[in-house]
Amino acid sequence: MRAFSVHSACIQRAFSVHSACIQRAFSVHSACIQRALLVLCMNCATASFAQDSQTLNEKVSVSGQMTTDKFSSLIKQQKFKSVIVNRPDQEQGNEVSVLQLRSIAEKSQVSVVYQPVVSGKISQTDVKEFAKYYNELPKPILMICRSGSRSTALFNQAKAQDLLND
Repeated sequence: MRAFSVHSACIQRAFSVHSACIQRAFSVHSACIQRALLVLCMNCATASFAQDSQTLNEKVSVSGQMTTDKFSSLIKQQKFKSVIVNRPDQEQGNEVSVLQLRSIAEKSQVSVVYQPVVSGKISQTDVKEFAKYYNELPKPILMICRSGSRSTALFNQAKAQDLLND
């Protein structure tokens, strides 16, 4: 019963998208139903990674801290071509280093730029440096910091100063 309450959206999607498959599973045996629900719930969990980034425009999205697995899935699903990491490696609570992110990204031919910015202390130099990267890097770009706020602020300041070539 718990599966139905937790994954009701998955189950509804299964009936609307895969009704013939599910009807066959019911007619064959219950093990098929269990496998179908498991696969469907795994697909739902994978799709939720893509929702963990916020699109600022068609060329840039921001995301907060994430695991290496989540990062790998996100760059593949959203087809990012570049990543700008704004979170300093030494910042408290940072469990994934820029070297780990770079290693994952390079396997997918995704460029990674490390531009650490101290939370709450965005300087004009930071804004200009970000604008330079934004203008030069292949798009779309994923920007990463602890919550996404710092990266969003960098983008918004550069945009407000008309530093971005769009």
